[in-house]
Amino acid sequence: MRVIATIGPNSMSKKVLYELINNGADAIRLNFSHFYEEQFTNILEDARSINSNISIIADLCGKKVRVYEKINNIYKVYSSEIVYFCSEDVYELMKNSTDERVKLIPLTLKSKIIEQNDIKSISMKDGTMNFEIIDKDKVFLKARAINNGIVRGGKGCNLIGVNFGKETLSDKDKLHIKWILNNNIETIWQSFVESCDEIDSIRSFIKDECKYKEPIKIFSKIETINGIENYKEILESSEGIIIARGDMIPECGIINSVNKEFELINSLKGMIKEKELIIATHLLDNMKYGNIASITEVESIYSFIKLGVTGFLLAGETSVGKNPVETVNFLRKLINSYMD
Repeated sequence: MRVIATIGPNSMSKKVLYELINNGADAIRLNFSHFYEEQFTNILEDARSINSNISIIADLCGKKVRVYEKINNIYKVYSSEIVYFCSEDVYELMKNSTDERVKLIPLTLKSKIIEQNDIKSISMKDGTMNFEIIDKDKVFLKARAINNGIVRGGKGCNLIGVNFGKETLSDKDKLHIKWILNNNIETIWQSFVESCDEIDSIRSFIKDECKYKEPIKIFSKIETINGIENYKEILESSEGIIIARGDMIPECGIINSVNKEFELINSLKGMIKEKELIIATHLLDNMKYGNIASITEVESIYSFIKLGVTGFLLAGETSVGKNPVETVNFLRKLINSYMD
């Protein structure tokens, strides 16, 4: 059973990479939502020098919406305060002419998505910041903050029920795929998959544009209602499925997401065979903050093992967590104890 460690600020040094790999991580994940070429190159070189056979996973952005990295400000937002959302292209046109008292938050999507969809709410940071949309003027969304928080570039957002149209592979993903293949990474994860077309478009791009002939493993991250409903066709086009709970919770609601998660696992049990089923995020959150694991976290991991999942992805626990090595070691111990 696989233990996958996400590499980030607290785990990218060669010393920590060495400890992760030698304490139970048999794969490392690079999150291309936060791509820094020099850092990623160094991580690859260090990991492969430690273990030449270590599995490297490249996790693409897919349709994940974020606050535009080039936002001019970091905003402290207060409950009931009015803010405005727009697309990144509109922001580039408006950023130098907007009243400084107006908090304008650009999102990494095209203006037509805002124009064509009836967006009711926006959440950020795994649902810990929420905004109610109270008005819309073509390319601007007027919103009221539900709670306090900080808004800065790169923060993940959830716009529930938005239809992104026929576009299945972004220009950003295309650039990243070329880098991935040039660096001999053979496993790609695509985020926010809702149909087999999204996986097929990656394979076509690799074949037609990159002229890459080596076999590439492509996994689908399921984290929306549409993705859950289309799981059969998605699995057929993929080498495996990742149940990505970090975004599934704000997308589906915490109560519904647990129902959907276990329904999906039970539905997939008879279909997996040669494919993989990986549970991602919110596995050992207590250890992320330097505490010991809770009994509910351990029980959850036990249940997933008995249900037949093939691996676990640690996200914040190893990328920004206080004890990345201890967390990997503990998860490996649980797997060794609970595997039949």
